[in-house]
Amino acid sequence: MKKVERLILKLIVIQFTFLIISQALLTQDHFRIYLSKTLYYEGVVKDLPQSIKEQ
Repeated sequence: MKKVERLILKLIVIQFTFLIISQALLTQDHFRIYLSKTLYYEGVVKDLPQSIKEQ
């Protein structure tokens, strides 16, 4: 049972790390364009960069 508990704890730590990294990247304008396209799909941002239009 200890192996399962250790595995679950490691998975929680990894998930939390990825959550923190993704939230940090979303605060950067350069990365937000590529990570959160829903802002453009919902019409929050009017001017869509040309690199996004081509994808």
